Parts: sequence; structure tokens; C-alpha cells
Amino acid sequence: METYEIHGALGSPYSMKVRAAFRAKRIPHIWKLCAPMGPNSPTKHVKVPVIPVIRFPGGKWMNDSTPLLLTLEEKGEGRPLLPADPLLRFACYLIEDMADEWVVKAMFHYRWYYPEDRSVIPNRLLYDTCMGLDLATISSMGYHFMERQISRMPKVGCTTDNAPIIEGSTKRLLSILEQGVIGKHHFLFGDTASLADIALFGQLYQLKDDPNPSKMLQSEFPFVGRWLDHIDDSSGFEGEWVPELTPTLKELLRIAGDTYLPFLIANSNAIDKGQETFTADLPEGFFTQDVFRYQKKCLNRLRDEWAKLTPEHRELLSEFLVGGTEILDSSLAQAAS
Repeated sequence: METYEIHGALGSPYSMKVRAAFRAKRIPHIWKLCAPMGPNSPTKHVKVPVIPVIRFPGGKWMNDSTPLLLTLEEKGEGRPLLPADPLLRFACYLIEDMADEWVVKAMFHYRWYYPEDRSVIPNRLLYDTCMGLDLATISSMGYHFMERQISRMPKVGCTTDNAPIIEGSTKRLLSILEQGVIGKHHFLFGDTASLADIALFGQLYQLKDDPNPSKMLQSEFPFVGRWLDHIDDSSGFEGEWVPELTPTLKELLRIAGDTYLPFLIANSNAIDKGQETFTADLPEGFFTQDVFRYQKKCLNRLRDEWAKLTPEHRELLSEFLVGGTEILDSSLAQAAS
């Protein structure tokens, strides 16, 4: 019988996100370590050559984690990762998107900024996809991979100037989670893992595995570290969704409102003006990076979901998305004009 195949890597946050989602949904699948490059890479089956690449039963291939998982939700495959309540569903969408597009900067920063991490990580990552090769070859390929990743750091905003902003924002997020994972509900939206939990896991699990951030988690956020292990395979957790926004969700929405949504709109406005870079005024400081067109699509998708909410739901969320609702409401104004 055909089953799903997930072609990914342990050092890829989106690979780990997808694997955790399949486990949470209890969908039978095969996990295959793969190299993202080369003639035999499964990326040859998709338009953009990045991992993970998922082969559906029947032969279809996909590799953008969010559309992939939403496709599974729409098909009713496995257990749901999204609450049915529209307000909670939007909150889940937003936190998932923030993990994929903002928290990824923490993963990238901590992995390639500090010399201690640079000296260890390249060989370890290449070992996963170069099994059977000798140490000299792994080290050589690891060095070239590291150089390529470091060269990309300014493109994604992981610069020396932005380092304090990324680390400050990351610690604010981790502080919220450290308090939130202890208590009545084990996951963000209840006692079963959501798409938001799994997206955060994909990024933060890399921090748990890399030298410097691993020390930070152990010393400052030990329960987050252990919670991530639970999300890695949450297939055994049973429970209901929460009926309303919890204190933890409200604080995560505040980060989305004062950091993630202003970041998205600054990027979108710069693209509209034909600019190559943009600067966002965030709580931790002024954040500058090159424009990124995919994140304009993310903003448009969030605006579409926001427009589907009732005025009452938008009003309730506005209490916590301070600074962000005007960004989302602009789509409503455009539709009315």
C-alpha cells in the first residue's frame, strides 16, 4: 500500500515541522533523509528546490510546508491541527506564520553567528546527507555549505546590527512559552498539538540542538526545551481545544502585533515602492533587511483570513494585536472602496 514519503533533513526546521505534523495527525508516512542538492535529490520534482519534499500516495509532490499541511487539513487527513472556532483558527494561522517567517531568523542567527556554532554545525549537518563518505569529504562539503549560508545572512536580516533585536525578540518569545507550557493545557490551543505549536517546534528545535542556543535553553528556558521533545511526536496526546484565548496566546498575539505584522507591512510597502531594502521599527530596535517577496504573499493571506472574521472577532483580537490591526484592516478598506 502506498504511503506518504517525507524527504527531509534533521537540520531543516521545515522538515522537522512537517514530520511533527504527520506524527500529530497520525498519518502513516516514511521519513527519508535526503540531500537538498544533486541529480538524485527529490527537489527535482518541485518548482523551488528546497526541502522538505513530500510525495503523496499516487505520485504528487509538494514542498511548501504551510500549503502542504493546509491541503491535508482540507482533505480531512488525520487529526486536525487547526481549531474549528474562527477566532482561535485565525490566531493559530498567525502564530504559525510568525514562526515560519520571523522565528526562523533566530534559528539562522544562532546557527551561523557565533564561532563556536560554526565550528561544529557544518559537519554535523552534512553528515546527515552524506552518509558513507569519508571525513575529509564531509568537512570540505560542510565548509562550502557554511560559506553559502553565511553569505545569505544579510539577505534574511541576520546581521551584526540586527543581532540584538533577534536575540531580544527570541528571549521574549521563549519567556512567554516557558510560563505557558507549565499549567492546565499542555499545548498552545489545548491538549492536542496545533499547527502553531508545530511551526514553533520546527524553528526552536534547531536551537535545542545547536551549541550556544542549547546552553541558553537549558539554563534559562528548560521547560521549553522539554516541551519541544513532546511536540516532536505528539501522536500520543489526546484532548480538546481551548474554548477561548489563553493568557499565553494573548501574549503571543502581542508579539505578532508589535513585531511580526509591522515587519511584514514594512517589507510589503518597500516592495510596492520598488525599494530593495526596508527598515521596521520594532520594540527591540530598528530592523533592516532586503525585501522578500514571499513574505508579501504571507501578509496578503493573513489579510484574507482576517477579512473572513466577524466584526466581533476582529474587535476582540484587536485588544491584543495592538499596532497590527491597522495593517490587517487595510484589506477591508480596499474592499469597501
